[in-house]
Amino acid sequence: MNDRIYRFAEFELLSAEGELRTGDSCVRLQEKPLRLLTVLLDNAQRLVTREQLRERMWDSDTFVDYELGINVGVKKVRDALGDSAENPRFIQTVAKKGYRFLVPVEVSSLEIAAPTVSASSPAAAEPAAIPEATPGHSRTVRRRWTFALLAMGVLSALGFWLVQVQAKHRHVTQIRSLAVLPLRNLSPDSGQEYFADGITEELITNLAQSLPLRVISRTSVMRYKQTEKPITEIARELGVEAIVEGAVARSGNQVTVTVQLIDATEDRHLWAQTYHRDLGDLLGMEAELAQRIASQVGGTLTSNRQIKAEKPRPIDPKVYELYLKGRYFWNKRTDEGVMRAAEYFQQAVDQDANYAPAYAGLADCYLFGQPPTLPPKVLAAKIKEMAKRALALDDGLAEAHATLGLLAQNFEWNWAEAEREYKRAINLNPNYATAHQWYGGELELTGRFDDALEEMKIASDLDPLSLIIIKDTGEVYYVERKYDRATGYFRKALEMDPNFVIARLNLGLVYAQEREFSSALAELQKARQLQDGPYVLSELGYVCALSGKRREAQEILSDLKVISEQRYVFPTDYAIIYAGLGDKDKAFEWLEKGYRDGGLLVGLKVDPHWDNLRNDARFADLMKRVGLAP
Repeated sequence: MNDRIYRFAEFELLSAEGELRTGDSCVRLQEKPLRLLTVLLDNAQRLVTREQLRERMWDSDTFVDYELGINVGVKKVRDALGDSAENPRFIQTVAKKGYRFLVPVEVSSLEIAAPTVSASSPAAAEPAAIPEATPGHSRTVRRRWTFALLAMGVLSALGFWLVQVQAKHRHVTQIRSLAVLPLRNLSPDSGQEYFADGITEELITNLAQSLPLRVISRTSVMRYKQTEKPITEIARELGVEAIVEGAVARSGNQVTVTVQLIDATEDRHLWAQTYHRDLGDLLGMEAELAQRIASQVGGTLTSNRQIKAEKPRPIDPKVYELYLKGRYFWNKRTDEGVMRAAEYFQQAVDQDANYAPAYAGLADCYLFGQPPTLPPKVLAAKIKEMAKRALALDDGLAEAHATLGLLAQNFEWNWAEAEREYKRAINLNPNYATAHQWYGGELELTGRFDDALEEMKIASDLDPLSLIIIKDTGEVYYVERKYDRATGYFRKALEMDPNFVIARLNLGLVYAQEREFSSALAELQKARQLQDGPYVLSELGYVCALSGKRREAQEILSDLKVISEQRYVFPTDYAIIYAGLGDKDKAFEWLEKGYRDGGLLVGLKVDPHWDNLRNDARFADLMKRVGLAP
């Protein structure tokens, strides 16, 4: 049995003593109910299967009626807690699966400090002083220290050796990677899901900027929302050594956040804490929480981050709530989601003109083409305005620097400035997967494929389940004309999500370059069924043109012109189709319009779309004007 103290609601369990205490009363649990309760407490608010209970309660060589034993154990624990199966306060039965302990649990350990012993004269060492104990468990602590002092006389000669062995053992499982699982929403209002997600994201960001280790990005961890997978399996899939998990409960302006840190290599709890705060103190709590976790895994905050953590800027809770709602919708990455995100971010800055993260959020919304009616130069001006405002208020926002990098790359064709901004973002937050991904994209577009793949590898390590990073890695191989390698990445993304449009589109383009037009058209038609937008249409028109379906390609050109009456359509969408048709003059006409509008000419150097234009002097001239050497 472990040597821990568990605190939940009005109860305290001393696991080594088997004593469950509340107020002045104390219940002594038998071995099996005690084992069952500790398993549930170690996995508070997670499903524990009956099979997991069986493995922890009995040895493999034991032959008993496990089902009956578990049922009896659960009933005895419920009786001790004053709980019921019909209206559970603590232990919920999950039909045909197992049980879930419903309330947050704080876990701490009773540790005896190792005595300081002289190697030359160990017997002369003075016994350590007995520390003060809280009234709730002073008798237990006194008993342990009495035993410890008696044992010192016998073991003092071995003291120094034991300290060395224990010190070595403590460092065996050094934590070098960590993931924060989505905090569960335990609020009475199910509409508070955005709130729990927002605190999760902020905690990830704080830890990513604070710790000198690998912190998994939001995209990957969100795939484990509502999962019942064991912690060890999640850690193995993400490639991490430690997991942070917990829950959020909000009632009005009162917020309770419970988190625990788990060593996933040994499936053991390292630390747990519950915070009760007013909504207005949420930023301070997030910073304090990040610091506590950082100290537990041996990380140190930089001086700048520590100042921020200790003295967070006061913010109106309503403004912060608007920001969290904006991030919630932004993370959906749909056109509608980004539009709603922009609305919330705008409301946040309207109420607080000095809130930097909301400006950064607005910049990202403009960066991804919302609203879709605006031409590139107008969007670029808005992106720059919002990102610059954010950085004027807080130059340490890695996200805003990365946004300026993508702006300089895609709209201004200022490749040196883009690289500076990407590197600045990475320097501020080495765990920011998107900065590595976008920097890898710039390296790809300028023809530095090996360097691009290195950055994509870093991005993938930080966000291993990100579909867009998997797709972008495949694109590096695609423009390098390594089509077999590219196909592997696009198919991997589609195995994870068959509806991931851009991966299906890219797979179709690979088939087109390999002259497998029937397969190419099949993939592009599937992509169109999922998203009938200008980008997908233009690629379908391009493949139709390459495959000799000229009439279909011309019809798609007409469709694009109709769409352009409702929203902005990039000139390159037309140019691609004309390039496929072999109409060079029309292709250059639309490329020149794209140059005047200031958008999406970044792929000229490497993209296979333009291969039949490369020998034309007009193409070399256009490349020079966008800062790309032929």
